[in-house]
Amino acid sequence: MNDRGFWLRVGWRNLGRHRRRTVITAMALAWGFAAVVLFSGILEGMGSDFIRSGTDLMAGQVRIQHPAYEPEREIWDVIGGDDGVPVAELLSRIRADPEVLGAAPRVYGAGIIASDSTSRGGLLMGIDPERETDVTHFLSGVLEGSPPEEGAYQVLLGQELARQLRTAVGEEVVLVAPSADGAMGNELFTVSGIVRTGIPEVDAAQVVLHIEDLQFLLALGAGDVHEVVVALRNPWDATEVADRLALDLADLASDMEVMAWQEFRPELVEFAGLIGGMNWLILIIVFLMAAFGVANTMLMATFERRREFAVVKALGMRPGRIVAMVVGEALILGILAVLAGALISLPLVLWLMHYPVDLTPIAGEQMFMDGLFRFVLRVEPSWDIPIRSAVGLVVTAVLAALYPALRAIRVPAAEALAGR
Repeated sequence: MNDRGFWLRVGWRNLGRHRRRTVITAMALAWGFAAVVLFSGILEGMGSDFIRSGTDLMAGQVRIQHPAYEPEREIWDVIGGDDGVPVAELLSRIRADPEVLGAAPRVYGAGIIASDSTSRGGLLMGIDPERETDVTHFLSGVLEGSPPEEGAYQVLLGQELARQLRTAVGEEVVLVAPSADGAMGNELFTVSGIVRTGIPEVDAAQVVLHIEDLQFLLALGAGDVHEVVVALRNPWDATEVADRLALDLADLASDMEVMAWQEFRPELVEFAGLIGGMNWLILIIVFLMAAFGVANTMLMATFERRREFAVVKALGMRPGRIVAMVVGEALILGILAVLAGALISLPLVLWLMHYPVDLTPIAGEQMFMDGLFRFVLRVEPSWDIPIRSAVGLVVTAVLAALYPALRAIRVPAAEALAGR
């Protein structure tokens, strides 16, 4: 007789002896499996949402800059221009990558913005609005008016900055900023709109211009940009994509740095590690409970079958086959629990994948790590969580059965047959 088939058949038969106890134990394990899959999936979804909130709003998932631009952010440390990277070709190559959703050039500066009433310091950002919407979504927070148009000498002001300047859409402001040639650039602009990002520091200082207008104000060339920001289909692939882009773009220029969000947003990396740790903690807690449940069931079963074990030992059955009988019973119990848990968790997981529950009306929007986070119960699509949970449950069930199995082979045959 085949040993493997033997102990599996015996294990299946033994589970059927006390069906109520088997069903109760299997359903307890199944609910534990379903809870791990569901809560781990929700945590992964929250983690992805946190990462996206910290990168999609303004930062992007991959940045391409001059190596010397950070941390001093000098105006003349640009990529592009007559002697630099051909930006049009650079953007074309970046967008050709299958994992890239969009790429947008930016120019930065700092200066003074003055209205008829007062003046404030401002952080200047030049963008191409059409390309920017493919990469970030801060322009979706425009409350009044519209983003700046090309060649119209317009600015989009942060909500708090506009309030402090006591200005409104359609009114004029003056921008004064140090330029790359050492002079002071100054120009009259019209307020095209008011934007709210939800980040107080940004809303109180942000001045958004069309990229060509800011290049002119800062005395930069038409091809000079400080940064190219890239959006990806999956933020978790940022490091891999950044490495690939660095190789693909190396022939354009050597003085170019390609960074993933894991490099320029290290605080988000720490948060991602926290999410991973919480997932493992949930897995360990639930499966420790499962181990005690399986061990208890197997101990009761081996105690009730002491005479049976004594008989087979007296007939010459090897201890290894007795252990295999008990472990096989636990293995089948674990597999049944995984199948039942999959049936329980599948509809819940699919529901939260396709129809997330938005708790923002209750909890409100929260600022988190330079991002605006909405509390949404959403399961991140992943095969890793259910596979890891299924393997963990089956292995836990088998390991928990080892002690009862060892107890079974130590049953004194003479005492058990005598009823003692």
